[in-house]
Amino acid sequence: MLPHLFTPFFTTKEPGQGTGLGLSITHSIVEAHGGRITVGRPDEGGAAFLVDLPPAPTATDAARRDTAEHQALALPAVKRSILLVDDDPAVRRMIKALFGSDGHTVEVARNPQHALDLARTRSYDLILADAQARTHDHLFVEQLMESHPGLKDRVLVATGDVPPAAEQPLARLSLRYVRKPFNLRDLRDEAARVWAAGALS
Repeated sequence: MLPHLFTPFFTTKEPGQGTGLGLSITHSIVEAHGGRITVGRPDEGGAAFLVDLPPAPTATDAARRDTAEHQALALPAVKRSILLVDDDPAVRRMIKALFGSDGHTVEVARNPQHALDLARTRSYDLILADAQARTHDHLFVEQLMESHPGLKDRVLVATGDVPPAAEQPLARLSLRYVRKPFNLRDLRDEAARVWAAGALS
């Protein structure tokens, strides 16, 4: 189980007893502070978690960081609109919480067909879609690219255990992707790359 302990939604508890997010969130927090967390198995049993954090910044570093943060706060934060296409309730809650805490709006499609209808009538800064989402006999992202090719740079595909039949169509589309189960930091970084690319184009 050790290789999976920091994976989001991995849990050894019975269904309904745990979300499997505690250690993955801890991992993200430690990494966000420039540190790392590891786990070992002591001879006496149990588990030992070791958190390594970098030294606290010097007064000069702190003053420089405070100035940079002040300048960043002075800039107006850009609020993004996100369309989420995923049938997993836990993923929906996590994505809404992650991007909602940054002030972004996350709209959840009821199903892939609903997502296609929304993409036709509304504008989104990011469309985050599960790689296996399907509309009838086609992958959702295939249908989306066929009907809205101009949205290609705004699409982020969440891949996990993709069946072989879906691998070739996904590769052909050459879309940006992020791995499932999500590392929250990676997901936020990939979304930022999509928005940065859109700003440059």
